[in-house]
Amino acid sequence: MDVPYYVKREREAVAALDAMLAKPTMPEDGMCSDGECFDPWDLFPSLYGSYSSEFDGLAIEVLNDLHDGTHKRSDLAAEMFREMLCTAGYCDYGTSPRVCFATMGFKERLPRLIERWSEYAKIQWKEQLK
Repeated sequence: MDVPYYVKREREAVAALDAMLAKPTMPEDGMCSDGECFDPWDLFPSLYGSYSSEFDGLAIEVLNDLHDGTHKRSDLAAEMFREMLCTAGYCDYGTSPRVCFATMGFKERLPRLIERWSEYAKIQWKEQLK
């Protein structure tokens, strides 16, 4: 029996996330070769999100919203980030209400991803994000 496309897509996305989460944290000096250390922007291979602390802040806020089942951040940038999560297979859209929600596998990993992304941002930007 063939596995439905959406199930296959979620499995592949979660496997990629697991591989990312298994990587070591970037050293305090921020020196790490490409692909060697955890970089949350590897979630989106065709996007360079690591050039702005605001990108990291936005991502962490949206991930916290997904984890908490809230929708505190509803600006265009947050909606676009949710779309990116959906197209990458980490989230999906419900029919009623029509909102972005984490797939089961992604939801299980969200606390760890939020923790790791926050650590990454602190090292990358040498400051505490809002």
